Amino acid sequence: MKNKKAVVGSITIIFIFVVLIFIGYEVESRGEDNSSNVSVSEVMNNKKSKKSNENETKEVSAQIFGAVKNPGVYSLKSNSRVKDLIDQAGGFLDNADKFSINGAAKLVDGANIYVKAQGEKDSKVTNTSSSQENTQPQQNSSGEDKLDINTATVDDIVSKKIKGIGKGLAQRIVDYREKNGGRISSVEDLQKAIGKKRGQDLMDYVNIN
Repeated sequence: MKNKKAVVGSITIIFIFVVLIFIGYEVESRGEDNSSNVSVSEVMNNKKSKKSNENETKEVSAQIFGAVKNPGVYSLKSNSRVKDLIDQAGGFLDNADKFSINGAAKLVDGANIYVKAQGEKDSKVTNTSSSQENTQPQQNSSGEDKLDINTATVDDIVSKKIKGIGKGLAQRIVDYREKNGGRISSVEDLQKAIGKKRGQDLMDYVNIN
């Protein structure tokens, strides 16, 4: 009887010992897994931080000329915008047409930016930026180039032979533009000048820059 109790006691002790070993192994394995996860996370964060720093230090060179105070070639950070280039050039001249370019466009290396003066006809110079938004003239539904309503003369408007727009309405557009600081800024301005429907229809043939 005593021998039986001794055997049972020994088995119990061995079982408890095995359980303790198993628990210890599980705890150690989980600790290693957590360490691995932290290490991977740290590596990913370090890569992102390194890439961000590289982008901040990388530079692009762009040329700006026309109605700015200090035309020339400037080097800026790779994430710069056209507005930053204008600031580097000392800002606009008093006679600059500030709406002739998109200041929010992102700069690319080798960009060529020309700032028109107020009242200046469309230049043959092509502005280039990352979006290439100014490289092609806008066209109407018939495939013809749109007319810049802020530089067009009465004769220019009439020559487009737009249905319902004769010399009288063309003159009203130009007169409204001059009274409005030399600029038509929206389709609403056109509607005020020649009527709601005509102003809306005219947008198929003109471009507001």
